[in-house]
Amino acid sequence: MNAGGPGRAASAVGGRGGRASRPLWWFLAAAPAVLGAAIAAVLAAAGDLRQVQVRIALPAVAAGAGILLSVIALGVLAVIAVRTRRRVRAQIALDAAMARGAAQERQHHARFLARLDHELKNPLTAILATSAAAQNNVGGAESWPIVDAQAAKLGALVRDLRKLADLESRPLEREPVDLEQLLVEAIAALAQQDPASGARMALTVTRVPWPVPPISADLDLLSLAVDNVLGNAAKYSESGPIEVRLREEAGQAVIDVADTGRGIPESDLPQVFDELARAQNARDVAGSGIGLSLVAAILRRHGGAVALRSAEDSGTVVTLRLPLA
Repeated sequence: MNAGGPGRAASAVGGRGGRASRPLWWFLAAAPAVLGAAIAAVLAAAGDLRQVQVRIALPAVAAGAGILLSVIALGVLAVIAVRTRRRVRAQIALDAAMARGAAQERQHHARFLARLDHELKNPLTAILATSAAAQNNVGGAESWPIVDAQAAKLGALVRDLRKLADLESRPLEREPVDLEQLLVEAIAALAQQDPASGARMALTVTRVPWPVPPISADLDLLSLAVDNVLGNAAKYSESGPIEVRLREEAGQAVIDVADTGRGIPESDLPQVFDELARAQNARDVAGSGIGLSLVAAILRRHGGAVALRSAEDSGTVVTLRLPLA
C-alpha cells in the first residue's frame, strides 16, 4: 500500500508542473502573431504601404498544400492516438480494480460460508447426538438442557445475522444525538449488568477549546454500536482499566475505547470486521462474531468509519469516527 504512494506523489507533482507550464506554451505559440501584429502596426503608422508580391509555381503550391494537409492530419491523428491510449489505459486500470474487488468479494464470501458452516455444525451435532441418545434411552432428561442451550445459540446467531442484513436497507431515523450523554448512559447500562466491568470504565471528554457538538444520527443504531464496543472491551479484559475517550478532530466526532485485555493476534487483524470472524484466542468466550460487523455497518451507514489497533497480551483500541456536519 505504501509502495504506491511515491508514484502517486510524483504523478501529482508532474501534473501540477504540466498545468503550471501551460501559460508558457501559450505565450510561445502566440509570440510570432503578436510580434507580426506589432511590426504591421509600426509600418502602418509610418505610412509604409509597400506591397510584396510573391510568385509561386502551381506545382509548388500543390506540393506545399499537400504537405501542410499531411502535417495537420498527422497532428490530429497523434492527438487522437494519445487520447485513445489514455482511455485504454484508464479502462484497463478500471477493469483490473473491478476484478480485484470481485476477487476480494468472492474470498470474503467464501470465508463467511466457511465460518457459518463451522458455527452451525457444532450446535447441530450436539443436538442430533443428544436426540439420538434420548431415542436410545441414553442420557435421560438431564441431556435436554444441552439441546436447549445449543438451540438458543443457533437462535442468537440467526437473530444477529438478520440484524446485520437489516442494517443495509433500514432507513436511518436521524435526530440530534449528544455523544457524551450517549456514552454516559451506555457505561451506566453496562455497569448495571456487570458492576465489576463498569467500575473499571472511565470516560474522558475533551471540551477545550470547544466541546463536541451533537451529531445527526440514528440513536438506536448508534447505541447498538457503542454497546457492542464497550461490551467487547469488558468481555476480553478480565481486569485492568478501560478508557473511553470522546473528542472532536478535523470535523469528526471521535470515540476511542481502549482496554488492557488479551488483545488480538496479528494474523487475525485483517479479518476482525468480517461476519462471524473470531480471533484464535477468543474461542473460550461466548459470542457470535457479528458484533464488530454490526459496528462497521452502522458507522458506514452514518458516513463514518471504525478502526481497530491491537497487540496480543497488551490490549485493544477501537476508534469510531462520525462526521459532525
